[in-house]
Parts: sequence; structure tokens; C-alpha cells
Amino acid sequence: MQPACEHTRTKIIARRDGVDYLECLDCHQIFEDEDLDPVKVEEEEEEE
Repeated sequence: MQPACEHTRTKIIARRDGVDYLECLDCHQIFEDEDLDPVKVEEEEEEE
């Protein structure tokens, strides 16, 4: 399995209503600029 892309190389492809849209130059995924900000990940407890 390939590791997930970290989107380290991006370019702005559009800007609309103050939101920048980026394209990853490695995996070609398109996303909003704010989605690229680091997010603290907390482990969730499994519910059974």
C-alpha cells in the first residue's frame, strides 16, 4: 500500500468568494486551501 500523499507541492487553480482552491502536483487531488491546514488528530475510542 502506498503512503498517503502529504500534498507538499501545490498550486492555486482558482479563487472564489475568498476561498483558494489548490491542486496537489503529486496526486492531482483538488481541495480548498483551508483543508490543507494541519489538524490535530485525536484517537477515538472504539464503540462496540
